[in-house]
Amino acid sequence: MRRLACCLLALPLLAQGLDEAAFRGDPHKLAGACADRARLLRPKDAKMLAEYGRAFLVAGERAKAEECFQAARIESPKDGDVHRLIAVAWLRGNHKPEGLKAIADMQIADPKAKNVFTRAAVNLQDFSLPKEADALMERAWILDPSDWQNSISFGRACLRKQRRDAAARWFARASQAKPQEERMWNAIALAYADNGAEMN
Repeated sequence: MRRLACCLLALPLLAQGLDEAAFRGDPHKLAGACADRARLLRPKDAKMLAEYGRAFLVAGERAKAEECFQAARIESPKDGDVHRLIAVAWLRGNHKPEGLKAIADMQIADPKAKNVFTRAAVNLQDFSLPKEADALMERAWILDPSDWQNSISFGRACLRKQRRDAAARWFARASQAKPQEERMWNAIALAYADNGAEMN
């Protein structure tokens, strides 16, 4: 009841923006405060709930983060991307066991989500977990060996981490999947030109 009263009192404030001075404070506290406001405005979107959780982790409010993650899983239990976002939040906060558990949950919740698996493999690669990234990307590839875009996306991530042999393996798979596709060859060219940097 007390929580509901606090929420009702906060509603008039939500209709107002904040001035510059409000955004000059401690970034971690601001992350938590803004996540609180966002959560009051739109509490039922599972992906946003997962992202609020990430902000709460940064703010040092683990209990609120876990509450958001749980609400996200309840809202969309079979959406693998929700589990991936939760994993990214944990990994970004240096909570490797929790992040890897969320990746395992993702695979159980949405076992054929090859695109989600690829995005998660790229995330794992970017968080310097190459063994786990390779295993998950293999699973994505087995689901659809003809998907050259996913192979290139992961190859780019390998280049970013100076794993040239791994990148070569994934670019070779892409070229074998669609040797007559000009967009595929251009994507590989740009991956090398950009040294694997994230695309705009």
